[in-house]
Amino acid sequence: MNIKTCFGISSCKGGVGKSTISCNVAVTLANQGYKVGLLDADIYGPSVPTLLGIGDKEPEVKDGKFVPFEVFGIKAMSIGFLVNEDQAVVWRGPMLAKGLDGLINKTHWGDLDYLIVDFPPGTGDVQISMSQKLKLDGTLIVTTPQLLSLKDVVRGINMFIKVGVPILGVVENMSYLEEDNQKKYIFGESKTKSILLKENVSLIEELPFNLNIPKSCDEGKPYCFDYKDDYSKQFENITSAITNKFNN
Repeated sequence: MNIKTCFGISSCKGGVGKSTISCNVAVTLANQGYKVGLLDADIYGPSVPTLLGIGDKEPEVKDGKFVPFEVFGIKAMSIGFLVNEDQAVVWRGPMLAKGLDGLINKTHWGDLDYLIVDFPPGTGDVQISMSQKLKLDGTLIVTTPQLLSLKDVVRGINMFIKVGVPILGVVENMSYLEEDNQKKYIFGESKTKSILLKENVSLIEELPFNLNIPKSCDEGKPYCFDYKDDYSKQFENITSAITNKFNN
């Protein structure tokens, strides 16, 4: 097993579309010729199996290690396979970090250019322990335009910096709705750029509302696997920003 780069995709508040973006970033990197693994570490609501059409299937075990699912050109595993989906999860940070470390090292990833870790939302004990244990090369933060979400982003940036994890940048999701060639700011004009400027962090992309996203999520097929349009091009911009960070 040889993993060249491991980075996280995180959100400091739930419900911002982090896991959907994680899947589409992974698929876009694979489309660009990279060998990619995606680890769903969102213990509070592991949704990657649903988003990738894996459902409730259980991974095979070979030579004492999990065999990741290979779908849409990527390899995928989920922390959800370790817990009963009907039970509440009460793992503390160190326990979760240990479980994730074991899951990474007990999975037949093979050779990967990138292993993406889909973090649980928040900025607490769990996220701190995971960041320290996994020794991430960086993290991408996902937010929405609301000021409430942005305040949490600042806390998240400070948390990652304190534990030595570089910030790759921020992606703003659901930035606006485009109708009749006009942008409608459902959540009001965004203050993301001005806030990030103070934190010396770049805003990589502003993703609009896309009415086809819920459909692709329900069908278990990442949008960027099926569509080649302006929206998928924005994900190419995101992955280019990520790869440039690691190549420089």
